Amino acid sequence: MRDEQSAGGRIATFRKLKGWSQRKLADRAGVSYSLLTKVEAGHKPATPALISAVARALSLNVSQITGQPYAPDTPTDVEVFEHIAVLRREVAAYDLPPTQDDRPRLLTDLRSAVTELADLRHGVNLLKLGEKLPNVLRDLRLAAHRYEEHEKEEVYKLLAETYAAAGQLTYKMGYADLSSITTDRYQWAAAQSGDPLAVHIGEYLRAGELMVAGDTASAAALMNASLDRLEPELGDRRGDGWEPVWAVWGNLHLKAALVAARSGRPDAKPSTWQHFEQAKEAAEQIGHDRDDYRLFFGPTNVDIWSVALAVELCDDAAAISTAKNIHLPDSAPRERRSHHFIDVARAHVWRNDPEGALRCLFRAREISPQHTRFHPQVRETTYALGRIERRTNPSLRSFANWLGMDD
Repeated sequence: MRDEQSAGGRIATFRKLKGWSQRKLADRAGVSYSLLTKVEAGHKPATPALISAVARALSLNVSQITGQPYAPDTPTDVEVFEHIAVLRREVAAYDLPPTQDDRPRLLTDLRSAVTELADLRHGVNLLKLGEKLPNVLRDLRLAAHRYEEHEKEEVYKLLAETYAAAGQLTYKMGYADLSSITTDRYQWAAAQSGDPLAVHIGEYLRAGELMVAGDTASAAALMNASLDRLEPELGDRRGDGWEPVWAVWGNLHLKAALVAARSGRPDAKPSTWQHFEQAKEAAEQIGHDRDDYRLFFGPTNVDIWSVALAVELCDDAAAISTAKNIHLPDSAPRERRSHHFIDVARAHVWRNDPEGALRCLFRAREISPQHTRFHPQVRETTYALGRIERRTNPSLRSFANWLGMDD
């Protein structure tokens, strides 16, 4: 594992090409000088917050620091990347009528197809997801030009959901540019769906794009405005339809908490936990896990975020302590469960506990191999483990080879 292949190594290279000192970059990016020096030296893994802030200061894309998309080194990887190329063409043709004069698929068939995509998305089956997405998008595009009135609105709602699935695929594969376009497409479709909650989810997704780009101030403003508009809709919890509103409300607060955690502001920590407590209240009001708008929300996801936010705030002690009391049900999506163990592994690295970190990485791989393989923080954690370990560790070497990381 070569230092120049880590995010810290790439940061050092781009910084030197710009002629900046470490102090100057830390000041321009608004990050800790001590952390930056440790990341560049390979003694600490680069956090998502640091990567985004440094990329913005250096006028780079985040992918230039993470090294994504990673070079495929298995036949499965190659096939997934091929599906991305086909998907890109369909995303570009989003509002054009299909050239063939085909009859649209029945709405029942379209609903089933989109539900299947959601299952593949939650299971992080990137190969199957990439294979099916372009055709479903094309079928929905045809339906949007053939159906009318309420049926047309439902088609746009299904289109929005499908673009969210496309965004998950492209983001996880490291195609940040295409992921950003799918967010725009989601908002375009949601605006025509007649569903105000879908519009809020579009803002949720857009805040994520802004955060990755290092503009946490705009992301926070967007989330606050979205929450302000939704709050009057919380209303009475006795009639039908109140649970989705509270689930969206809770998810918006979770995204706002993440934005605060990555902001670097003096009030980052209290703001993060204030938003988290609002999300926790929403989960308690609902009392069970839901999957509205394919954003898994409820007590289980709030537990997962209780660890994730502590990790984002670099509070490894709190993250590990909290994680000990969390037992995730098998019913939770594989994506969320594997993400949890990736976060706990990050916390163990910060505690200089290579055994605990590696154990969590293997658990994440067991739950969702494809999610783990393409996650940039898995690679950062593995690089850090290579630095921490003072003797040859066959398990670490095996895991690094599985990731496709060079010696």
